[in-house]
Amino acid sequence: MSVIKEPKPLHRVFELERLILFCDMVFAVAVALLVIEIKLPVLPVKMPVDRDYWELMRPAAYELLAFAVSFIFIGNFWVRHLQLCRLLQNYNEGLIHRHLFFLFFIVLFPFSTSALLHTSSHFMLPFFIYLCNLTGCLAALFWISYFIFQKNPDLAMEGHHTEKTLLYQRLKYGFLTMATGFTVIAMTYFLYPDNTAYQRISYIAIPALALFNHFRLKIKKRNTLRLVHKTGPHS
Repeated sequence: MSVIKEPKPLHRVFELERLILFCDMVFAVAVALLVIEIKLPVLPVKMPVDRDYWELMRPAAYELLAFAVSFIFIGNFWVRHLQLCRLLQNYNEGLIHRHLFFLFFIVLFPFSTSALLHTSSHFMLPFFIYLCNLTGCLAALFWISYFIFQKNPDLAMEGHHTEKTLLYQRLKYGFLTMATGFTVIAMTYFLYPDNTAYQRISYIAIPALALFNHFRLKIKKRNTLRLVHKTGPHS
């Protein structure tokens, strides 16, 4: 006996679209606030010929570099969030709360980016604020994916098992990479506050872990696709 599924009410579709559009709006606001932070220095009316132009433009160059780095991170988070949303077919209150937690860290980027510009060898707090911001975004994305794929699989579309598995693993390893790297750097500064050599070496933790997990994900993806080809699409 075949079971006829009732069509999803149109208002639920509209509400899900509102949730996604609200997230996109927050992303756009965060990027706009990042651009506002970039300011050109006040130039004198008559510039001396021997004036050091780089010294004059250095603050704006640092602001532009910080904007570019944060824009890349925000763009990456938007892509991952888009990949999650394209697999959604429904939502509940728990998903809304987790999205708000994620958007809190997204809209915090202009503040943490501005703070990053005040980092110095004697004042590393802004750097750790920025790392906390990144870790919070990755933790929230992983929390959302865990809530959808593990706790409430009915919120996701039927099928797409390989895509769901690979996306979940990518978000999990991304969070573990940043959380572990952040812990290594923080513990190094705590245990060796005067050893600059150890502190600089600790910065390698995040890219090294990211590279390791990148190849680890490639192996998992290859094994998953090989298993799908062996079992067939209808198994």
